Amino acid sequence: HEAAVKMALKYALVSPNFLFRIEKETVAPGAQALDDYALANRLSYFLWSSMPDETLFTLARTQRLRDPLVLEQQVQRMLKSPKASALSESFVGQWLRTRELYTTAQPDQGKFPQSTPSLRDALFQESSLYFASLVSDNQSLLKLIDSNYTFLSEELAKHYGVDGVTGPQLRKVVLNDGGKRGGLLGMGAVHVLTSYPQRTSPVLRGKWILSELLGTPPPPPPPVVATLSTNDAPEAGLTFRQRLEKHRTKPECAGCHSRMDPLGFGMENFDVLGRWRDKIGDSAVDSSGTLPGGVTFSGPKELKTQLLNRKDDFVRHTTEKMLSYALGRGLEPSDLPTVRKITEKLAKNDYKTPLLIQEIAKSYPFTHRMNEGRTKTALK
Repeated sequence: HEAAVKMALKYALVSPNFLFRIEKETVAPGAQALDDYALANRLSYFLWSSMPDETLFTLARTQRLRDPLVLEQQVQRMLKSPKASALSESFVGQWLRTRELYTTAQPDQGKFPQSTPSLRDALFQESSLYFASLVSDNQSLLKLIDSNYTFLSEELAKHYGVDGVTGPQLRKVVLNDGGKRGGLLGMGAVHVLTSYPQRTSPVLRGKWILSELLGTPPPPPPPVVATLSTNDAPEAGLTFRQRLEKHRTKPECAGCHSRMDPLGFGMENFDVLGRWRDKIGDSAVDSSGTLPGGVTFSGPKELKTQLLNRKDDFVRHTTEKMLSYALGRGLEPSDLPTVRKITEKLAKNDYKTPLLIQEIAKSYPFTHRMNEGRTKTALK
């Protein structure tokens, strides 16, 4: 009997119906409106990463959830719930790749013994709590690029060189550092993700900005390309930056590196773990960059100004990422009019973060699904 029960449980637990959230298709082909129960399910897993509560089930049962006003009210209610923290942790972890702090992004322990599990947890929570504050405080998406605060515990504050923070809990801390940190570019999680185990990488950091913030990723590198040393100390009389600049003079490398490297250089004041530095070895950090078109800047503060000049790209890409997250699929060309409509509304309302979430929940792609038009025979 015990073996039989184990076998039944095993097959139940590996069933796609257990592992995935299945949305039933109708026989009719084309776009179909979700019924209220399916909409409640989709909304709850979008905002809470969990099943609907009794309020959503009641609205679904009485077929009121599809009313745009009711749907908007539910989004506002759900975002005020403690369960909404799942949205920040899951969305930020996927979009900005901060989940990789627990997998592939591992600084060399011999060179960076300060990289402890507790520091890693604090770096991950900093980015999640920061995004959650934009939702709860009705703040602009543009604060992801620049602000005058972040979330710190005592350990993380000491790591960043910020005084006056005590205790293990992360809390909002106003920064007085001349614009060095506030926003994603000043977060240690980003610096770890965009570094190699033993050194920083302007290339990886520039690529991260283009891909994850602006949605304009560079093409993949050529099949055979020389790599630089894992050491950022001067070699043969050349600093690491000079060696990288020499590397990108090659015709096959220049096109992409001219876009990526200047952006990455603007973050060179942050080491692998996100600590501020003025020198690399005995050489002063050169955090200046020249963008295509001849625009120059120096340091993270001026880099953030350049990114704010491209706020349309940033808001569009953020909208695409959150819509994709909400739908649980990649976007199709048919989704792009929705992206444009949402970004236009955001531009008229100071890019408020809760408005982005609300408009996605009310959008056509979120309240409908495309059926493949399977026949009854095929469904058997």
